[in-house]
Amino acid sequence: MTTAADVPLIDHDQLELLQAALDPGELRAMLVQLPSAADQALSAINAALAAGDLPQARKAAHVLKGSASSLGAARLAEVARTIELELMTAGEIEACLPDLADIIVATSDELARWAERA
Repeated sequence: MTTAADVPLIDHDQLELLQAALDPGELRAMLVQLPSAADQALSAINAALAAGDLPQARKAAHVLKGSASSLGAARLAEVARTIELELMTAGEIEACLPDLADIIVATSDELARWAERA
């Protein structure tokens, strides 16, 4: 089974595809939006868990997975996928959230570097 640690933080091939397909300004704008979207998803997952709403927590993870995957944030997408599809209890999801928060920070830092070069 693949764990988040086995997945690279950034899918450089995906970012290079985006770089080839988009105007530099468009790419920059997309990359700088992901940290905020990821933070919102983390907040939504926390709120859903606090309300006892596992389906809503999974939905927020699904949205995060799609955004992260599209922008080459491979490890972030993998953790979101795990929350959405593999973790069965609120406790399991809650235990994963500190790692998710750390991955959001690391991904944000790396994407900021990419955005500067775009």
